[in-house]
Amino acid sequence: MNKDKLTSLLFFILGIILLFPSIFLTFRSIKVISSYETTQGKLVDFTEKWKKNKDSEEEYVLYAPIFEYRDNIGKTYKINSGEYSNNKALSTITQKIYYEKDHPEIAVTGIFQLYIVPSIAIFFCLVCFITAYICRKPAII
Repeated sequence: MNKDKLTSLLFFILGIILLFPSIFLTFRSIKVISSYETTQGKLVDFTEKWKKNKDSEEEYVLYAPIFEYRDNIGKTYKINSGEYSNNKALSTITQKIYYEKDHPEIAVTGIFQLYIVPSIAIFFCLVCFITAYICRKPAII
């Protein structure tokens, strides 16, 4: 098998492998946005997580905001956003919270999980398919 066909086949297989997670993440995001209830969460605290730099053996702290939100009944819940940063100032005071109507304790915070992750997965899937298409013909050099 020549090198161009092998490269094309490799990127096609990578594209197929990335296609399924990107479809799953996209449909999950659409389901959450269309069927979950929304409310505004208020920043109440931060969770600390210590990380160790592998090169310098230095430890540093990361912060994840904890938001408090209310369901339609008025019951209060807390959710850890899971989006860690080394700066507390990067966190917003309020955040849009999506929660299940029947189980308000099951919630998702904002844009990173719902928009950015599926977009990145689709982008890399398309890059693999386009590269496979370009590599399918022999090089003219």
